[in-house]
Amino acid sequence: MIRALITDFGGVLVRTASASPRRALEARLGLPPHTIEDRVFGGDASLRGQRGEMSFAAVWEQIGRDLELNGRMSIQEFRDLFFSADFLDVELMAFIHSLRPALKTGLLSNAWDNARQVFTQIFPIADAFDAIVISAEEKVAKPDPRIYRIALERLGVQAGESAFLDDMPENVRGAEAVGMRAVQFQSTEQARREIGQLLGLGG
Repeated sequence: MIRALITDFGGVLVRTASASPRRALEARLGLPPHTIEDRVFGGDASLRGQRGEMSFAAVWEQIGRDLELNGRMSIQEFRDLFFSADFLDVELMAFIHSLRPALKTGLLSNAWDNARQVFTQIFPIADAFDAIVISAEEKVAKPDPRIYRIALERLGVQAGESAFLDDMPENVRGAEAVGMRAVQFQSTEQARREIGQLLGLGG
């Protein structure tokens, strides 16, 4: 019996509608095409920020230095353009709301230390979750098994009583390794269908 649904944030609940602004940023900054996302999210500063080793401001200062933004654009302008096509999946959020209160709901995100502000002000979704677990606050990130166990403990459920939704294959495997039922996000329709099947909702 599944008693809780735990979901990722970026790449699942919030996604990027168009890559055009990021491709334009690459052209403007003289970066190779299709590299800017990895520079922002996969760089050392970002990963340290996700583990709570660097603040949000320090992460962006380092990204700015790495991209040599000084004199070309401000960090704020870069951030505004980089995230300009991001949107909240209201259909998926409505599905999560519909599961409550029969199921407990959790948000488990590899995120920097400004994440709670994001979840309450930029994309106000915090009220949809019984527990919010943020890697920067816990000093550990997916797919480390410890962070899944923290989420399970906060929700008061066992691993086998939970369904987990994430877009990253390594995070899905990490959830499965601790005994959770996991679904890799590919689309809203697919995620709703597969989560519904785990919950016995008939798809």
